Amino acid sequence: MDMHVPGKFLLMNCLLISAIISYGQGINSDLAMNHNRLVREKTGDGVYKMIGPFKVVGTSYLFGEKNNGNLFSTAAKAYNIFLSYNTYNQELEFYSVSNPDKPLVKEPGEVDSFIILPSTDLGIINPLKFVYGTVIGSTEKVYYQQVYAGTKFRIYKRYKSELGYVSSNYVQSELRQFDLGFEYYYTDTEKKTIKKIKANASNVIKEFKGIKDVSSVATNDGFSLTPDDAFVKVFEYLNN
Repeated sequence: MDMHVPGKFLLMNCLLISAIISYGQGINSDLAMNHNRLVREKTGDGVYKMIGPFKVVGTSYLFGEKNNGNLFSTAAKAYNIFLSYNTYNQELEFYSVSNPDKPLVKEPGEVDSFIILPSTDLGIINPLKFVYGTVIGSTEKVYYQQVYAGTKFRIYKRYKSELGYVSSNYVQSELRQFDLGFEYYYTDTEKKTIKKIKANASNVIKEFKGIKDVSSVATNDGFSLTPDDAFVKVFEYLNN
């Protein structure tokens, strides 16, 4: 009889519980934030970018650089190109066939919208569409990811990178890291308004109580684990 089997099962159970706790804390709930964290861990403090007086580690690009995508502006359209979305300065870089090594840079607002195409490596199942603020009535010079587009109410996600302190390195005072975060906004196509909304059940229920009771579809667990999916469920209900 193998007397070590119970110990092996105990170890496996501990690892499983640890993984579940990590997921519950939202570490892997957002693909872009998870990618940003993995890049920072992989490159460490030895690879950095100079921004002013700071050495900044990690990446400010959503899902890294050179993603397959489409780009749309009033001047032109481009399909199946490589593009990079910088969430720190809101610039969009893309590569032309004639010059595949040096990116062409578009300032915020020069592109109306762009799409990051599905990628098995990145875990992107559906195309991710981003629209510039003025297109949806915002005065902010940023791009918004379209999470769900209903006939009346639509929900968007805004990514933004800021310079944060590196908690594991207190020796180098000039060292910083790109901290990626996101916020949600919704639009009312009839009133032509855009408003920030917190990703929790109580706030969402309160926000729309004068329009429709969404308490049956807005749950705390849903917003804690996968807020994108939770918002889609609520906004589908609102638009029906």
